[in-house]
Amino acid sequence: MSRLRLGIAGAGIAALQVLPHLKEIEDQIELTALADIRRDNMDYFAQSLGRSLACFEDVEALCAQGPVDAVWVASPNRLHAEHVIAAARHGKHVICEKPMAVTLEQCLAMVQAVEAAGVKYVQGHSKVYDAPVRAMGQLIRSGDLGRVTHLHTWNFNDWLIRALMPEEVRTDLGAGPVFRQGPHQVDTIRYLGGGRVRSVRAQAGRHEPHFPDCEGNYTAFLEFEDGTPATLIFDGYGYFDSVELTWGVGEAGKPAKNPDSRIPKARPPGPVSAQEKYAQVRGGNPYGYGTGGGWDMDAPQQQPFFGLTVVSCERGVIRQSPDGLYVYDAGGRRELPCPPPLGRAAELRELYEAVTQNRPTLLDVRWGMASAEVVMGILESSRNRAEVRMQHQTDVPVL
Repeated sequence: MSRLRLGIAGAGIAALQVLPHLKEIEDQIELTALADIRRDNMDYFAQSLGRSLACFEDVEALCAQGPVDAVWVASPNRLHAEHVIAAARHGKHVICEKPMAVTLEQCLAMVQAVEAAGVKYVQGHSKVYDAPVRAMGQLIRSGDLGRVTHLHTWNFNDWLIRALMPEEVRTDLGAGPVFRQGPHQVDTIRYLGGGRVRSVRAQAGRHEPHFPDCEGNYTAFLEFEDGTPATLIFDGYGYFDSVELTWGVGEAGKPAKNPDSRIPKARPPGPVSAQEKYAQVRGGNPYGYGTGGGWDMDAPQQQPFFGLTVVSCERGVIRQSPDGLYVYDAGGRRELPCPPPLGRAAELRELYEAVTQNRPTLLDVRWGMASAEVVMGILESSRNRAEVRMQHQTDVPVL
């Protein structure tokens, strides 16, 4: 196979994040098709790419008739299961956006479909593909600092004051910050902590009156099977931003325009229409950052930060630096540089190598289910004010 032919299910913001990285691996993967209910979105996507694509109004048709070997599922969260199962049924390999799905029943059906078809599955949009997270994991597993004693990850950002459509701020539709931001933190902490979470105890809150149907914050306590504790904290209300703790650098690996939040951030009075949302997308502002938000995309590229993550071990502590890792041990602080970030190209390369080398993927379908189970556990624990035991956890993959 010279190049893997890729179709994208859902020509929205997630798909647009992938677009700039396709050129980086054009010798391995070629985008050939799209599926979306909005023809204008597909037309915009093709124009941005600079060439024509096969376009389909539904994902089933894309999988059945499209010139594709693999499908990137970037549709709304509640449709992930339907679209992954369709791809697997037609023998297509899959990259699926986070979260894998919004119920455990959906996850189990996806596992069954993928494994029965024998196709490759990559759990997409995971911070585990970021070079510093991978380097942290490698250092932990080298044993140089002893065993992990506790892990913590914090992220304060402006998620809830971006341009959001009504269906994006409803937890009952599998949207909102727990489903959309939680997988990033859960994947990272599971990868660093050994994979197998024993239990979750969490509290989530709804404190933004303009968005009453989804959570804006959560605090979660995870216990791994070996007893290691971890905490996950997220706050998306947009008052304080954790880039203040990470040298002003955020998720894009670029400096924030307003890193110390001295400029008041625009606070929308509620959700926006699809027309407003996609007008901003096509204007080059996919998240609808208002006054006081956004990134300096012309600045030099650094390593991406999803908040602040700190790992304590028996003989030292690890955290990320703008160019790699800081390691604190008996010899003081030292810095370990990491390779340049690959962005979303990392997931595409992972799929290509897994297919062409016929090897397992780093984050497979069972990994995706395990992380989704923890995310759902955060919501269940908060709702019932009780600890939730995990049943579908997996080890950290070793390739």
